[in-house]
Amino acid sequence: MKYQIATMLLTLLAVSGCGGDGLDHFPTAKTEGTIVCEGKPVPFAMVYFEPLQNPNSTTADVGKPGFDIADENGHFVLSTYGTEDGAVVGKHRVRVDPPNSSKVPPGWSCPCEMNSNVDVTQVDVTEGENSFEIALKKQTKRSKSAKPPADADDYNDD
Repeated sequence: MKYQIATMLLTLLAVSGCGGDGLDHFPTAKTEGTIVCEGKPVPFAMVYFEPLQNPNSTTADVGKPGFDIADENGHFVLSTYGTEDGAVVGKHRVRVDPPNSSKVPPGWSCPCEMNSNVDVTQVDVTEGENSFEIALKKQTKRSKSAKPPADADDYNDD
Protein backbone atom coordinates (compact mmCIF):
# COMPACT_ATOMS: atom_id res chain seq x y z
CA MET A 1 0.00 0.00 0.00
CA LYS A 2 2.81 2.44 0.86
CA TYR A 3 4.38 1.69 -2.52
CA GLN A 4 1.13 2.59 -4.35
CA ILE A 5 0.72 5.88 -2.45
CA ALA A 6 4.35 6.85 -3.12
CA THR A 7 3.92 6.02 -6.82
CA MET A 8 0.73 8.13 -7.02
CA LEU A 9 2.43 11.10 -5.34
CA LEU A 10 5.43 10.93 -7.69
CA THR A 11 3.08 10.71 -10.69
CA LEU A 12 1.10 13.75 -9.49
CA LEU A 13 4.29 15.76 -9.02
CA ALA A 14 5.51 14.86 -12.49
CA VAL A 15 2.18 15.72 -14.13
CA SER A 16 1.81 19.00 -12.21
CA GLY A 17 5.07 20.32 -13.66
CA CYS A 18 7.06 20.48 -10.46
CA GLY A 19 10.27 22.37 -11.11
CA GLY A 20 8.82 24.58 -13.88
CA ASP A 21 9.78 28.20 -14.47
CA GLY A 22 7.25 29.47 -11.91
CA LEU A 23 5.53 31.77 -14.43
CA ASP A 24 1.83 31.77 -15.08
CA HIS A 25 1.63 31.50 -18.85
CA PHE A 26 -1.51 33.19 -20.06
CA PRO A 27 -2.79 32.38 -23.57
CA THR A 28 -1.08 34.48 -26.24
CA ALA A 29 -1.96 35.32 -29.84
CA LYS A 30 0.30 36.39 -32.70
CA THR A 31 0.53 40.19 -32.52
CA GLU A 32 2.36 42.39 -35.01
CA GLY A 33 2.06 45.83 -36.47
CA THR A 34 3.67 49.06 -37.52
CA ILE A 35 4.54 52.18 -35.54
CA VAL A 36 3.84 55.37 -37.52
CA CYS A 37 4.30 59.10 -37.02
CA GLU A 38 2.39 61.38 -39.36
CA GLY A 39 1.83 58.40 -41.67
CA LYS A 40 5.53 57.48 -41.86
CA PRO A 41 7.00 54.33 -40.28
CA VAL A 42 9.08 54.89 -37.14
CA PRO A 43 12.13 52.61 -37.27
CA PHE A 44 13.81 51.09 -34.21
CA ALA A 45 11.27 52.35 -31.63
CA MET A 46 10.56 50.09 -28.65
CA VAL A 47 6.93 49.00 -28.25
CA TYR A 48 5.24 47.53 -25.15
CA PHE A 49 1.79 45.91 -24.89
CA GLU A 50 0.88 45.81 -21.20
CA PRO A 51 -2.13 43.60 -20.32
CA LEU A 52 -4.91 45.30 -18.37
CA GLN A 53 -6.98 43.65 -15.69
CA ASN A 54 -10.29 42.27 -16.85
CA PRO A 55 -13.02 43.99 -14.78
CA ASN A 56 -14.91 40.66 -14.61
CA SER A 57 -11.88 38.78 -13.30
CA THR A 58 -11.63 37.60 -9.72
CA THR A 59 -7.83 37.86 -9.78
CA ALA A 60 -5.34 40.66 -10.39
CA ASP A 61 -3.11 38.40 -12.50
CA VAL A 62 -2.94 39.58 -16.11
CA GLY A 63 0.22 38.03 -17.58
CA LYS A 64 3.48 39.53 -18.84
CA PRO A 65 3.77 42.51 -21.17
CA GLY A 66 4.72 41.87 -24.80
CA PHE A 67 7.72 43.72 -26.23
CA ASP A 68 9.65 44.27 -29.44
CA ILE A 69 11.96 46.74 -31.15
CA ALA A 70 10.61 47.83 -34.52
CA ASP A 71 12.69 47.06 -37.58
CA GLU A 72 13.89 49.64 -40.12
CA ASN A 73 10.34 49.79 -41.56
CA GLY A 74 8.65 50.39 -38.19
CA HIS A 75 7.32 46.81 -38.15
CA PHE A 76 7.20 44.80 -34.90
CA VAL A 77 6.28 41.25 -33.85
CA LEU A 78 5.67 40.96 -30.10
CA SER A 79 7.31 38.44 -27.79
CA THR A 80 5.91 37.69 -24.34
CA TYR A 81 6.83 34.25 -22.99
CA GLY A 82 8.85 33.15 -26.03
CA THR A 83 10.20 34.56 -29.27
CA GLU A 84 7.43 36.11 -31.40
CA ASP A 85 4.67 34.29 -29.50
CA GLY A 86 2.57 37.46 -29.52
CA ALA A 87 0.75 39.16 -26.67
CA VAL A 88 -1.53 37.88 -23.92
CA VAL A 89 -5.13 37.64 -25.16
CA GLY A 90 -7.14 40.57 -23.76
CA LYS A 91 -7.10 44.35 -23.46
CA HIS A 92 -3.71 46.16 -23.43
CA ARG A 93 -2.30 49.62 -22.99
CA VAL A 94 0.31 50.36 -25.67
CA ARG A 95 3.41 52.40 -24.93
CA VAL A 96 6.31 53.37 -27.18
CA ASP A 97 9.86 54.52 -26.39
CA PRO A 98 12.48 55.96 -28.73
CA PRO A 99 15.38 53.67 -29.65
CA ASN A 100 17.94 52.90 -26.98
CA SER A 101 20.37 55.84 -27.04
CA SER A 102 23.33 53.52 -27.64
CA LYS A 103 21.60 52.07 -30.71
CA VAL A 104 20.17 55.18 -32.36
CA PRO A 105 21.18 55.05 -36.01
CA PRO A 106 22.79 58.17 -37.50
CA GLY A 107 20.16 60.58 -38.79
CA TRP A 108 17.31 59.10 -36.73
CA SER A 109 14.55 61.49 -35.73
CA CYS A 110 10.86 61.50 -34.99
CA PRO A 111 8.63 64.52 -34.31
CA CYS A 112 6.09 62.38 -32.45
CA GLU A 113 5.75 61.75 -28.75
CA MET A 114 7.40 58.60 -27.32
CA ASN A 115 7.46 57.89 -23.61
CA SER A 116 7.01 54.49 -21.97
CA ASN A 117 5.19 56.19 -19.08
CA VAL A 118 2.42 57.48 -21.37
CA ASP A 119 -0.24 55.32 -23.05
CA VAL A 120 -0.39 55.76 -26.82
CA THR A 121 -3.60 53.76 -27.18
CA GLN A 122 -5.45 50.70 -25.93
CA VAL A 123 -6.03 47.63 -28.07
CA ASP A 124 -7.80 44.31 -27.72
CA VAL A 125 -5.68 41.27 -28.60
CA THR A 126 -7.94 38.41 -29.68
CA GLU A 127 -7.30 34.74 -30.42
CA GLY A 128 -5.80 34.20 -33.87
CA GLU A 129 -3.64 36.79 -35.59
CA ASN A 130 -3.65 40.48 -34.65
CA SER A 131 -2.24 43.40 -36.60
CA PHE A 132 -2.20 47.00 -35.36
CA GLU A 133 -1.04 50.35 -36.67
CA ILE A 134 0.26 52.30 -33.68
CA ALA A 135 -0.11 55.97 -34.62
CA LEU A 136 1.96 58.28 -32.43
CA LYS A 137 0.83 61.83 -31.64
CA LYS A 138 2.93 64.75 -32.77
CA GLN A 139 4.96 66.40 -30.01
CA THR A 140 3.86 69.76 -28.77
CA LYS A 141 6.08 72.33 -27.07
CA ARG A 142 4.68 71.10 -23.73
CA SER A 143 5.24 67.40 -24.48
CA LYS A 144 8.84 67.13 -25.65
CA SER A 145 9.34 63.55 -24.48
CA ALA A 146 11.65 62.07 -27.11
CA LYS A 147 14.57 64.21 -28.15
CA PRO A 148 16.09 62.93 -31.38
CA PRO A 149 19.76 63.47 -32.16
CA ALA A 150 20.47 67.10 -33.11
CA ASP A 151 21.60 66.19 -36.64
CA ALA A 152 18.57 63.98 -37.37
CA ASP A 153 16.29 65.37 -40.01
CA ASP A 154 14.71 62.48 -41.93
CA TYR A 155 11.15 63.31 -40.76
CA ASN A 156 11.31 67.02 -41.52
CA ASP A 157 10.04 68.03 -44.93
CA ASP A 158 11.31 71.63 -44.81
